Order: sequence, then structure tokens, then C-alpha cells
Amino acid sequence: MRRPPRLLRTLMILVAVVVACSIVSQVVYGPWLRRTADALVLQSPVISYRYPGVYDGSARVGHVAAKVRVTLGSQGITTVEFLLRPLGNMDPLIAEVVRTGSVLVDVVTGATISQKVTLKAIDDALMQQHP
Repeated sequence: MRRPPRLLRTLMILVAVVVACSIVSQVVYGPWLRRTADALVLQSPVISYRYPGVYDGSARVGHVAAKVRVTLGSQGITTVEFLLRPLGNMDPLIAEVVRTGSVLVDVVTGATISQKVTLKAIDDALMQQHP
């Protein structure tokens, strides 16, 4: 029986390595990413939204990152714009944050990591307030 050409063998080995790395990433990195996102703590209480202005905040969990610019008016959060947007549709989440004036919004059970990182970035911006 004839051996496969060297290039074909090399490609088969490369494919096997990529598949193995993908499996390891799903088994190890995925659960770590979810646990880390679930452990994010929002620190900005609603009462602290008292210094109108524009504040930048950011958050990152693994490869998921968000950077936001939050504008506070005298009545609370007026706008949230992304400087770095994570994957996914964050528009309904942002609309709810602006509507309620708080990062303490009810998110869907099993909220995505992107949503949690976005809320933490907004929280980080609100923690930048100063008189």
C-alpha cells in the first residue's frame, strides 16, 4: 500500500490539532468564561447617579469586551453609546437601562456574556462620577 504524500499527511495532522484545540477550548474556556461573567458584580447604586456629565467605562471577560460612554442628566442616564461593542444585539438592553435609569435591569435568564459585560461597562462608567 502506498503512503499518502507528505503534504496530505501534514494537512491531516494540522486538522487534527485544530479539532483538538477547539474541543479543549469548549471544555475548558467556555465554562470559565461563563463562570467569570456570572461573577461580575454591579456596584453603582441608583442613588449615586447625581453628578450630570459624560463618563466612560469598560469591562472585559476573556475575549468579550465592551467600552461605553454614558451621559447622565439631572434625572439619570440619558444615553449610552458604544466605543467598543461586543457581539450581539445590545440595543434592547441599552433601551432598558436608559428607560429605568439603572444597570439593575431584569435581564433574560441565561443572559449572554456580552450583555453582562455591557452592564458591567456601564456600571464602571457610573462609578467614575465625581463632584
